[in-house]
Amino acid sequence: MSKKMHKNGFVEGAAIAYAAIVITKLMGALYNIPFYSIIGDKGGIIYSYAYSIYTLFLDISTAGIPIAISIVISEYNSLGKYRSKEKAYSLGLFTVVGISLAAFLFLQLCSRQIGGYFLKDMTEGVTIDEIAHAVRAVSYCLLIVPFLSMKRGYLQGHKFLAPPSHSQVIEQFVRIVFVLCGSYIAIYILKAGVTAGVCIALIGAAVGALVAQIYLVRTHRANRSEFSVHGGTEEKAEPTKVILKNIFSHCATLILVSITMSVYNLVDLKMLLLGLHNLAYDDEVAQLVSSIASTWIPKICMIISALSIGLTSSIAPFIAENYAKRDWKAMNLKINQAIGTVMAVSIPLGVGMIMFAEPVYRLFYGENLYGGNILQLAIVVNILGSMTTVISMSMQSMNRGKSVCLFTILGVIINTALDLPLIYLFDAIGIPAYLGASAASIVGQLVTMFLLLGSLRKSIGFRCRPMISIFLRTAPAAVVMTVVVALVKYLWPVTQGRGLLLLVQFAVYGLVGAAVYLPLTYRSKVLSDVFGEKLVESIREKIGF
Repeated sequence: MSKKMHKNGFVEGAAIAYAAIVITKLMGALYNIPFYSIIGDKGGIIYSYAYSIYTLFLDISTAGIPIAISIVISEYNSLGKYRSKEKAYSLGLFTVVGISLAAFLFLQLCSRQIGGYFLKDMTEGVTIDEIAHAVRAVSYCLLIVPFLSMKRGYLQGHKFLAPPSHSQVIEQFVRIVFVLCGSYIAIYILKAGVTAGVCIALIGAAVGALVAQIYLVRTHRANRSEFSVHGGTEEKAEPTKVILKNIFSHCATLILVSITMSVYNLVDLKMLLLGLHNLAYDDEVAQLVSSIASTWIPKICMIISALSIGLTSSIAPFIAENYAKRDWKAMNLKINQAIGTVMAVSIPLGVGMIMFAEPVYRLFYGENLYGGNILQLAIVVNILGSMTTVISMSMQSMNRGKSVCLFTILGVIINTALDLPLIYLFDAIGIPAYLGASAASIVGQLVTMFLLLGSLRKSIGFRCRPMISIFLRTAPAAVVMTVVVALVKYLWPVTQGRGLLLLVQFAVYGLVGAAVYLPLTYRSKVLSDVFGEKLVESIREKIGF
């Protein structure tokens, strides 16, 4: 029997969402260690290109609509419009069905053209047919995953954040088991080849989503009384046109921004391939570097960006409710709290990963000439991107989508325009050329973030002072932590292997860093400001700190 659900407050919701995201992303990151060993570099390239395309079409199918549904449901709920709330969910679900089916058919019919887009005149490395097979396999995920996103959006709109978070863990666990077992059996037992193993791995996303969807449906049914459909302030639901306009006013920008980012990622991948190809890199090397930068490094960096994903899923309904009530003070507090949380967690974590970039990459994927360098700049990109994501979602939740869209596109244009010039410039001055793409991303993220903050200040009188204060108190603690960890690293150098000893060393370095950073941020009140004094004191008493 499913457990009784209860609604979650902002801090509690963010904590639940973050815990689930961290668990799933850690699982997702760690499982790549055996998975990459199973499929190898060639399989990694095929997987990378197919998954990049899938991400774009998943964004087309779902980006914006589930979050928009959570915002609209939260608004209708706060106003007592229960019938309109249920109608909004039905209309959103119907829309997702049509878009997902169209996306599935497109990938099935155009898989070879997609392979040609990536490889064009490359004659070495993976083939167009291998990429086409993988694209057709991953397209089946579009028939299941979007509906899971809709169900999560529905529950989040009612401020039930625990079940969607639990479903993420379930989805990831089932997916990992299926991917590892399926790819290993296909490649090493059935001798079906690397491409077949990659195809089975890509289908794993659909299997995991299906199991998670079953869990959410059963939980929803067992708690049906918690979802009001009668009473309230309206006798009948608002007209379809009005509800659709409300949904699309929220999700149009979300969809455009998400699609813009996914298209940019594809273009960025292509620019990196083109730039390295023009600089006379071997085709196999260019393909490997581009797959590392576009897929495998981001999987490690998800440990950092997990926090912003958890915060955006929990902050949207609360910001929408505060905006509907014109409670500017509460909005300022929540946005500063969210950005401060990203800083307090991501900065020390990112600094530690930059210090150990080469062994971190080696732990996941083995020895590689390019991985460590790419990872260092990618961490900076992800920290900036995490803050930008929280600010962007906050603005979209209060109907400032046009500004978000404009600033995001402007940042992407700057990023794209700088890709090739910086790749060529880095090569000319003796810096690895492939780092030019990451440098362009940093510039683009900075432009977008500052423009968003400026717009937020104008629209609701947003004050950056609390956020700046958190940063100024976090930075010294991170510096002291870095010095202490560097000393421990000097006394106990990182092993050159890839086994248990390396994991033990990371655990020791991490514990030393936490033992320095947490007391400093506790004394400077950073932890109380971002997590709430009540929660921090409760944890402190439990651990006897």
